[in-house]
Amino acid sequence: MLKLTFIADTHHYSKTLGTTGRQYELRSGSDQKCLAETGDIIDAAFKQIADSDTQAVLIAGDVSNDGEMVSHLEFRKKLYELKKKKPVYLITATHDWCCDRNPRRFNGDTVTNDVEVMPSYKLPEFYSDFGLNRSIAHYITHIGTCSYVLQLSKNVRLLALNDDKNGNDGAGFTPEHFDWIEKQIKKAADDNCILIGMEHHLLTPHISPLITGGGTCVAEREYVASRLADARLKYMFVGHSHIQNTTDYKSPSGNVIKEVNVGSLCGYPSPIVNVTVFDDGKIYYEVDHLKSFRLDGEMIDAQTFLANHATQLVHRVIECRDKNEFADRMTALQTNGGKIAKLFFIVEPVLKFVGEKTVIEAYSFLKHFGISHFISLSLIMPFRNKKIMDIVDEILLSALDGSRTVYKRESDYYKMIMEFVSIPSKIFKKNTDFKKLIFAVDAILTGGRFDNQKGYL
Repeated sequence: MLKLTFIADTHHYSKTLGTTGRQYELRSGSDQKCLAETGDIIDAAFKQIADSDTQAVLIAGDVSNDGEMVSHLEFRKKLYELKKKKPVYLITATHDWCCDRNPRRFNGDTVTNDVEVMPSYKLPEFYSDFGLNRSIAHYITHIGTCSYVLQLSKNVRLLALNDDKNGNDGAGFTPEHFDWIEKQIKKAADDNCILIGMEHHLLTPHISPLITGGGTCVAEREYVASRLADARLKYMFVGHSHIQNTTDYKSPSGNVIKEVNVGSLCGYPSPIVNVTVFDDGKIYYEVDHLKSFRLDGEMIDAQTFLANHATQLVHRVIECRDKNEFADRMTALQTNGGKIAKLFFIVEPVLKFVGEKTVIEAYSFLKHFGISHFISLSLIMPFRNKKIMDIVDEILLSALDGSRTVYKRESDYYKMIMEFVSIPSKIFKKNTDFKKLIFAVDAILTGGRFDNQKGYL
């Protein structure tokens, strides 16, 4: 029996890059995960892990905020401290070499890019003490990053994959890299070893393609997932989406690969995924969470702090009553804020409605436009005074934490939300995205097909 711990997306940010000013506030307030607090959160999580009975710690990429050299240096120092208690193995990902070429330093109300960053080809040597130096096989990619195989115990191996680029500027693997991967999978089988995969990007959408499709997954995701499954890789642990969720993928040939998406350690709910590998090949996972951390000398309840940080991301936009503020907030969310702000005269009433109204007021609004027949009045009455924003918060947190609070389909609360969510699909019957939205919200409320908190893979 072997006990492992998976974490992901630490995104460590050095406070030397600035923690105050308008631009920092916009950047920090536009992200589900924390920024200045990352060092404190990582320290507390590493201590919690060090005090556990796990036998190795595995980190699934995006260890730095945006590839800043100073962030890497600080993070590696933390790794060496943890390594005194537990072996630590990691892969890097695109944020670790600043793939967007936009490293930022915040100074008052200005942002500058005078930040030294880590080139991709230097990452393997920089983190060589955390995987590569103990590997039994490795592969250097065309951008200089590294995949490797590690013997974790007599009969358990780790296949640590760097999937930053597939040769066509998408996440994934070049043909040569894929050939190497398949050889490692076959060799593990020949050696009677249980093989556990770890990469950064998802192989298949979790919850819904509306939420974790596109660039959240590897490019050509069905081809990649099918090829890995048909090679008989059974387990994959990933990061990137910052959500906690478990799913599987069945190839056209009928082979299944189970995938655990590990949420961001420095964002709600700060998941720490404990995995037990049994000698008979069965794998059991159970999600723990960071309990507390020290911030500015005060002990903070981690779950309350991180949940508030995540929901405030939405609240800051909803509460905008100024066109320029709205534009800045939307730009910080990496959208075309200036273009969207031109419609602020339409958007503002919607924001105000969502931010201030209750369920019964939403029903009255629908009744005014003659579409309240889609909603059962008797069903919503127990929730009539519940704020719409409270429901939005609950759905957001459920999406991030893997439905720690499960809303059963037979419950009135579930039925009430689904009646509201189904309205657009009933009005715009030909719009398939609205139908996909129904399935997405259902998966968020119920947790989907798997228990995202614990279970056998």
